[in-house]
Amino acid sequence: MNGTQPNTQCQARTDLMGSAFTTYRIGGPLDEAYLPENEAELLSILDKVSTENKTLTVLGWGGNSIIASAGIRGITLILRKLESIETLSETRIRFGAGVHLARAASTAQKASLTGGEYMIGIPGTIGGAIRMNAGALGQETADLVREVRLFNLESKQIETKTAEELEFSYRKSGIVPGRDIILSADLEFKPGNLADITQMMDQSVNFRKTHHPKEPNGGSVFKNPAPDKPVGRLMEELGAKGSWQEGKMMVSPLHGNFIINLGGGTSVDTLRLMRRMQVAAKEAYDVNLHPENLFLGDATAEEKELWNTLIQY
Repeated sequence: MNGTQPNTQCQARTDLMGSAFTTYRIGGPLDEAYLPENEAELLSILDKVSTENKTLTVLGWGGNSIIASAGIRGITLILRKLESIETLSETRIRFGAGVHLARAASTAQKASLTGGEYMIGIPGTIGGAIRMNAGALGQETADLVREVRLFNLESKQIETKTAEELEFSYRKSGIVPGRDIILSADLEFKPGNLADITQMMDQSVNFRKTHHPKEPNGGSVFKNPAPDKPVGRLMEELGAKGSWQEGKMMVSPLHGNFIINLGGGTSVDTLRLMRRMQVAAKEAYDVNLHPENLFLGDATAEEKELWNTLIQY
């Protein structure tokens, strides 16, 4: 075998299930999946996408994704192997889009850099964190981002966007799904005290162990409508925790803004339960809950109706 032959990881995989690539452990077959190991492989696949005009779905760690039980048609790009890390200066680090957030947090910690402690407990990647402006502990991704390199599927060009151009807001960014594929990001940290950084990260891990469910879940289901109205508390007041259930999906007994998979849950179960939570919050508190989870894949007619209602509510 010589070095000119393609890496097998860049070959199309037709034997993968979506459930293996989402923390909900839900999802049917992926028709044509790729796991590029570097940027060159990724760009080659994106060229194929443009040429063949196939539907494209992008997955990182699947930490907030609901994949349809029927699976995903077209091409699925799984970016979790884009794990390059490059130190640019004493405080600036470039991360590949697929770097897991816990690894990014640990990288900053080892350099005594503060600002990324929140990442330690989030089951996602740098690319996903930028797309949704992930945050915790009073920190968020927008605080760190200086530049993001992405591939624009419309212009077929690599572009560099500043944090200002990405127009970050609460759990939102200017990244356009279906057009912008994040390649890497330059994050700027601040010099800190190693003991303080370690303590903050340990506290975060311990808090999540005691307050977040261990069962398969997709993280926070809805965005908090206001700082003084956390969804978890609203659901607890409504009696949803450990009680409301659709099929094998249940509102977690530990946290009211988490839905857990009891084993054998489906995508439609999840959406039905989300809709029940959304309607109840509106009726009881007159608040509109907007999904923090994402729905991906080949939706049934009921799933399309449920998801469209959830995001337009």
